[in-house]
Amino acid sequence: MNDNKSQIKKLPFENISSDTAITSLSNNLRDAVEYGIISIDEVLQQVQEMKKKELLEQHKYAIKYNEKDNRWHTYVPDETKPHGRRPLAKRKKEDLDNYLIAFYTEQQEKAVPRTFKLAFELALEEKRKFTKDGDNKISRENTILKYRSEYTRFIANTELEDKCIEEITTKDIEALCLQNLKRYNLKRKAFNSMRGILKLTFDYAFSESWIKDNVYHRVKFNSFTNMIVADTPIKERAHTPEEVKAILQELHLREKNEPAKSKTWALEMQIIIGSRRGELPPLEWSDVFDSHIRISKAQLYNNGVYTIVEHTKTRQDRDFPLSNDLEDILKRLKARNKEYYPNSKYLFPDKSGNEPITGNAIYKEYLSVCKKLGIKKIEDITKGPHSFRRNAITDVVNATNGNTILASAIFGNSPQVIEKNYFTGADREQARKSLNTRQLVS
Repeated sequence: MNDNKSQIKKLPFENISSDTAITSLSNNLRDAVEYGIISIDEVLQQVQEMKKKELLEQHKYAIKYNEKDNRWHTYVPDETKPHGRRPLAKRKKEDLDNYLIAFYTEQQEKAVPRTFKLAFELALEEKRKFTKDGDNKISRENTILKYRSEYTRFIANTELEDKCIEEITTKDIEALCLQNLKRYNLKRKAFNSMRGILKLTFDYAFSESWIKDNVYHRVKFNSFTNMIVADTPIKERAHTPEEVKAILQELHLREKNEPAKSKTWALEMQIIIGSRRGELPPLEWSDVFDSHIRISKAQLYNNGVYTIVEHTKTRQDRDFPLSNDLEDILKRLKARNKEYYPNSKYLFPDKSGNEPITGNAIYKEYLSVCKKLGIKKIEDITKGPHSFRRNAITDVVNATNGNTILASAIFGNSPQVIEKNYFTGADREQARKSLNTRQLVS
């Protein structure tokens, strides 16, 4: 093993470019890294050393040591000087090399056009740099994927993309907004997503001194208000009571006919507790207590891999009270798991019983049920299983005479978010009963 490692380390990297070396790493060293013959850190270090060597090879002036002043001397290009160069001296050869590496690195960067696209890519890398490993990294990568998706939609193949960012004006940004508002029926959320890309990119360029004026903050985005499509009323983004009843009936039928399929049971649970889809797979029987069920974990998806993290979306645990409906499904689920998954710790295990199902499986079951019942998805109106969250929150708010603070504690959203995105409207009959308690007329 040691002999092999020695051979790997002595590959002639010094005779090839850094780009070729990186390709060589991908094609020739993959197995070596995988089997521990050489570490990825060692390879990357070698590539970095090659990049430094390439930069120093650009230096055309001689480097000499002067014993009189005990310094290393050379010249660096400078067009402002009479001979197009200026002297450089350092006491240590290492300090001189480091200066030259930094100098030529800066020259290379200046040679690359500082386009909007480049600033966007570097801004994303900046986000990665300041993220810890683990679940934080997974969440950040998902955020980056969303940024890329929105970039493709709003920025890619526009005039703004390849324009030098220092040349972009408020008029250019306004033109981009108009272009997207004309080709898409943008609602407020989508419009703000586009703004988010612009802000991220220009803020990065400003922080790196690429631009002296952050023009993003001078754009009057309110001017586009009348062109933004009004949001679909929250009530239309939730299922009707009749639809919920029909869906539950279909789920009960499927549970009876194919009891081993966890996705059916999970979807019923989502209707009952109004949870986020990713909060269902991690649920374990240790999360079930006499008075409540604890929601403290979530399943995240990134690059084809599902990972359970030890926190919810809001990073706050919450306890959902054991209602009659919840108590009923837990009782039925306990009996079902005893028969089909006696050794599983999960409420909703996969076929093996060792791992939980995925949130995607729950979503597919929802689509299957809706197709069976003829519940169609209306264009530009997002329902999905997340809509059951609106149904559950609205029921709790109405049943408690508008107590959004209580709903916030149960469902894990702030009262403000509940009112803005989840509360479908007051129950008129409940309101009538409340008004009748006033008894103003004797």
